[in-house]
Amino acid sequence: MRRITLLLTLVLLTGCGTPVQEEPVTSATAETASVNTAADTEYSTLIEKNEDMENYTAGIKLQYDMEYENGSKSVYDLDGVMEEDGSLIHLTQHLNADGIQSDTEGWYDGSRLYMTYNNVNYYEDMDAAAVRQIMLVPVKPFQVNEKIVSSQEVNTADTETEYVFHLNTDSAKSVFDSRYDIYGVNQYDTYQMEQGTITQAFGPDGTILREETAFQCTVTVKGIGVVIHVTSSVNYLNISDTHIAFTEDQKKQFAEYVNFMDIDTSQISDADVTADYAEATPIETLKKRLKHRLNYTEKSEGVYTAEFNETESYTFDFNTSIFTYSNRTSHYIYNWRGDVGGFGDTCTVDFATGTVTEDCDESVVKQMTAVKNYFLMELYYCGLSLDEIQNGSKE
Repeated sequence: MRRITLLLTLVLLTGCGTPVQEEPVTSATAETASVNTAADTEYSTLIEKNEDMENYTAGIKLQYDMEYENGSKSVYDLDGVMEEDGSLIHLTQHLNADGIQSDTEGWYDGSRLYMTYNNVNYYEDMDAAAVRQIMLVPVKPFQVNEKIVSSQEVNTADTETEYVFHLNTDSAKSVFDSRYDIYGVNQYDTYQMEQGTITQAFGPDGTILREETAFQCTVTVKGIGVVIHVTSSVNYLNISDTHIAFTEDQKKQFAEYVNFMDIDTSQISDADVTADYAEATPIETLKKRLKHRLNYTEKSEGVYTAEFNETESYTFDFNTSIFTYSNRTSHYIYNWRGDVGGFGDTCTVDFATGTVTEDCDESVVKQMTAVKNYFLMELYYCGLSLDEIQNGSKE
């Protein structure tokens, strides 16, 4: 195995005893095709617009649910964030492999990746495509070919257009094998694909908002049948507005990293792995990970704050479902329950409908949109989505 980031995948399917593919296949650019519907030209135009993203942020999730015929279960969860700004990349990754956990953060300068893996620091020279592969989920959107679709739906709303593609089983197998089978499921003779779905959503300006997939397949392991549910999601934001910079302190730290060939594997730690496990609800998971992953402090019951300097801070108030960005005396809020932003007493933005009150200056509206993105970024760093938190807040 070439990279330490992928070492853990050697033991991910210990219950199945399966070797893994060393280099998961990803699609750096979308495949050329169209969808055979009245909306095929529109879809092709939308997906082609997003083929060559060079500046974006992506919140990524991948989950394998293994249901064994004997009643036992295994769950493998991965979540992370990839930020790409031209030749610069920043990534984080959290992986829970049925009790074995890893945490990774990497900075790429255009030719060399500096990584921290469970408190071990190392570097490796590679190209950007290889860095993207570390995320184990393709970050570039997939262009659906009419030949692989058995049926589809197009759902339109004020804020997005959603395409749901139901793949025929042969094509679902091909897509899964080439893009999402990071554990070598396809190496079993008894492997069968049951169903596969790809969902993509685009904003009013044609920018891609998210790509979700769901697959179900079956294998037999040592005479025991296993049903495997695989889901993935990539949520995009800050397209053409993602900024990465290396500080002088970081550069000094990177100078002390060792080549990946010289890693002392005995120094790899899995201490305190339970601190990151998901709780019973998304809200409780978020509270836990704000403290564990992002170093928030619980100022009072249900109120968590991160102070970046003397003037700026983020605050999650779970009592009111409000996220606040404070900069000196200015306070911008985002209510995640209602999907509404606010500034002062009279300026509000309803993100669900796109409506803005008359008293909102354009620059203030732009800042409130940025604050919602700040909130989404914190969610992605905690391995959660807006839908999960909104639904959790309604319980």
